[in-house]
Amino acid sequence: MWRSLQAGTKKGVQWTRIEARVGAGIPDINGAMSCGEFWLELKVCKTKRFKTAGLWRPHQVSWQFSRSKVFRNVWNVISHPEDETIYLFGCDKIVDLNEPDALVEPDFVMTSPFDWASMIEFIREALLESCSAMDECADA
Repeated sequence: MWRSLQAGTKKGVQWTRIEARVGAGIPDINGAMSCGEFWLELKVCKTKRFKTAGLWRPHQVSWQFSRSKVFRNVWNVISHPEDETIYLFGCDKIVDLNEPDALVEPDFVMTSPFDWASMIEFIREALLESCSAMDECADA
């Protein structure tokens, strides 16, 4: 999934792959665009039926939960090879995603062939919206 994402987003995003030893819970990759910085946790759901519970380690859930309280710039990209679909979930949904039999609405969905640029555009718009909300808080 990483290679496909990287190849499909060569323009406009500078990627940094993060090694697991850097820190407990930090997502797999960091992306930077002119409008801001974001993190992606890449997961593969290998079951026949799409299930998200158990995909994250406890410190990953904790890191994302804490980050979601400050700024919504962390996303979970979940590939489900069985139905050739990619699901994108914001970090504010991490606790629910980790519950057994959770039915959580994805923020963005795409099917094969994957249009990674459209997913990045969705993230860009969400970042701009979050930054706008933060500016409103600063002005209050």
